[in-house]
Amino acid sequence: NLNINDSETYVDYNNSRIIVRFPWQSGEENFDPAAAVNELGQMSELTFRYGTEADGEVILTGSSVDTATTGYDQQNSKWVVQLKLNDSGKEAFATATSTQAANSGYISIWMDDTCVSSATVNEPISNGEAVISGNFTAESAKELADQITSGALPFSLQATSTKTLSPTLGSGALRAMALSGLIALGFICIYMLVLYRVPGFIAVVGLIGQAAGMLAAVSGYLGFQPSSTLTIPGIAGIILSIGMGVDCNIITAERIKEELAKGRSVETSLKAGYANAFSAILDGNLTLAIVAIILMGAFGTNTNPITKFLDATIFRPFGATTEGFVYSFGFTLVAGVVLNFIMGVGAARLMSMSLARFKAFQKPSLFGYVADKYKDVKTRKFSETKKTFFIISACLVVLSICTTFLGVEVAIDFKGGTIVSYSYSGDIDPNACKSAIEGVLNTPVTLQAGESFDSDTNILTVSFSYDESLTLEQQEELLSTVQNAYPDNNVEELESNEVSPSSGREFFGKCIVAVIFAAILLIIYIALRFKKISGWSAGVFTIITLLHDIIITYGSFVLCGFEINSNFMAVILTIFGYSINNTIVVYDRIRENQMIMPKSTPISELVNVSASQTLRRSLRTSITTLSTMIVISVVAYIFHVESILSFSVPMTFGLLAGTFSSQCIAPTLWVWWNEKQGAVTVGDHATA
Repeated sequence: NLNINDSETYVDYNNSRIIVRFPWQSGEENFDPAAAVNELGQMSELTFRYGTEADGEVILTGSSVDTATTGYDQQNSKWVVQLKLNDSGKEAFATATSTQAANSGYISIWMDDTCVSSATVNEPISNGEAVISGNFTAESAKELADQITSGALPFSLQATSTKTLSPTLGSGALRAMALSGLIALGFICIYMLVLYRVPGFIAVVGLIGQAAGMLAAVSGYLGFQPSSTLTIPGIAGIILSIGMGVDCNIITAERIKEELAKGRSVETSLKAGYANAFSAILDGNLTLAIVAIILMGAFGTNTNPITKFLDATIFRPFGATTEGFVYSFGFTLVAGVVLNFIMGVGAARLMSMSLARFKAFQKPSLFGYVADKYKDVKTRKFSETKKTFFIISACLVVLSICTTFLGVEVAIDFKGGTIVSYSYSGDIDPNACKSAIEGVLNTPVTLQAGESFDSDTNILTVSFSYDESLTLEQQEELLSTVQNAYPDNNVEELESNEVSPSSGREFFGKCIVAVIFAAILLIIYIALRFKKISGWSAGVFTIITLLHDIIITYGSFVLCGFEINSNFMAVILTIFGYSINNTIVVYDRIRENQMIMPKSTPISELVNVSASQTLRRSLRTSITTLSTMIVISVVAYIFHVESILSFSVPMTFGLLAGTFSSQCIAPTLWVWWNEKQGAVTVGDHATA
């Protein structure tokens, strides 16, 4: 209720505890962590009772309340709390009000042992709605509505311990990301300006505007979404969205150059270039939006109507599972898609057409076209090389799967494990302490230093995956290790919690179902949009290439020894979106060329020409994104920030795999399948 989108929840069944983690920025004025913990502890049991006494017969409980919202009674000029009951609650409330209305009896509403409202029943209420009135202010009405919402739980919660933790990434990571971001942005700006001149400058302006808009959206400044903590998955969403923005500008700029090569004027070429590029941009962004909306729906809160529908249908076996970082990733992508159309299509076209009206900007060279240096696209034999491509792809997939035998490091989120907390005084070196503990456990650990905000005690929290619960001897050995390493810091163990892997498994399973559901929707979308080129096969082969890219990315994670954690999911989701866009661009050109090529043209030649025409665009887009990942990897390596390396390095492998599969696998699979179906020429395919 305090708009915390990025929370993590672990279940400690051994000690009957729920461990909740939520991020905030130290010194932030608009958020009080103590208030958040206090609200968690105020989850109360809601009951409706006959009469006005606490021992009155229970009519219904908070589980029967669907929504609780604030409202304003215009007639009495008072704030009220409006309740909407679910079907079972509606029936029970109708029966109770009918009974009480017969003798003007009372019905009271209780939060634990406190009566928050009671009223005489004058007539039956069968619409499943109730109003709690009282001397409420807007703030107290909202607080009660929030408590009633939490009262849907059949139990109350009590905060037994609270502590703050240092950032997982740390200030060094922040500097690394800022430095690498500036270097990558500078490279992209120079790259676009050199290649495309005026369109490149417009692209740079648009990208800066898009980046600013996305940061504003993520920060909550646009008003329609609470702010989110900028985590690695959030950064991944921004990188993918910026990559889509770069791609949008490169597609358009290449189309403009093609029109200029035909001898057309600058203004005519601009109009035709933007028109020809729009279908690829539209399909690429809409397919990405489909994935993003599914992720938002799958992992959003129950106030989201899409989430409520999906949790009640497709994700019913998993229950309501909120994962803030996945939701934020999806939201970032949706914001990126919207801003891409605003900046990359609308604003860019307006700026280009406005400049083209000036005589000084009517030179083709200012738009990247120089007649003496422009070379026609060389048609490459993609179709004839398909067997080689398939062999390379199969080898990469098999090798990636075989990396599993090297041993897979799984994060505590998915595997379960232990969280041990220590108190200490003075200062310690977290990296040295981490190494000492890993030497005892022989397993990777995550270590965070912070303080308890309710007692000003320094806290050291160690979390790690472990196949079995820690024995008392192991706990004592760990404590001795830390105490011996820091004898002057008064180190004492506070608590040891066993974390259940069930929530992580549910999350992972829900991710898989979400991706499968998104894949089905993508196949349907591509089948409808690309029905002129056998859309069903195009949709299926798009998903096959996505699976190819995901497996290779997984192999790179294992090969590099990185842990399967939230970074892994961020990389997989990013590659998912990136590969979709790349493949859509190739299929879009096949669809366009099929309409203009002679019907006697072999479809193998159709694919050769189309893939060759999109090759330059794919390589240039990949260069900009890969350069960003390489810069981030180098800077993260220099700063020794493994958490960023575990994102950027696999992303590099995934981007390479995505570029290869979209250019070499997806179109050649399409040729192979259609030739098997007897569609050998463009004419055969058009009538198939």
